Amino acid sequence: MKKLFVLFFVCSFYTLIAQNNEWYKIKDLEAAYRVEFPSEPKKGKSDVSTEKGLVTMHTYTYQSDSGDENFIYMSAFSEYPNSFFPEGLNTLEKRNQVLENAVNGAATKTKGTLISKSDMIFNGYNGTDAKISVDVSGFQFNIRMKVILVGFKIYMTQVIYEKDNGDNLNLNRFFNSFELLNVKM
Repeated sequence: MKKLFVLFFVCSFYTLIAQNNEWYKIKDLEAAYRVEFPSEPKKGKSDVSTEKGLVTMHTYTYQSDSGDENFIYMSAFSEYPNSFFPEGLNTLEKRNQVLENAVNGAATKTKGTLISKSDMIFNGYNGTDAKISVDVSGFQFNIRMKVILVGFKIYMTQVIYEKDNGDNLNLNRFFNSFELLNVKM
């Protein structure tokens, strides 16, 4: 019984320390969002091909060390040109199509399989919470991503983790830290 108590205490203490670790805060005023990473992420920028043309994606990416249950944390922001949607995105159907294309694009690019997708509302904006399963040479992992559409701007957060590690403290902390900052449409 005493060993069980000590084990419980050690596990509780470790969880408390893990929760109180100082995370690295990103506050991107140009993209109008903030998010926290377990450590300092790398900032990047790349052109992404869409069915309507190229879009610049601005990213922050952190590849974790062996002490984390997740492999990669990423946030991304893109703004579509008005010319992509000359009639606007004024209907739920049009907004959902943009979100669906973003999720399908991620699944296609990773050669993964979409295993779940649910609509969500984030601060009054349409979004999608999706999970993609990927197999690389017999190693299976999942990508959990949340995509939010604000006008012609798309925000994405994602975590890549081992298949059986989907609901963990750091994954939830990362997603829960995401905030929009005075978004202008």
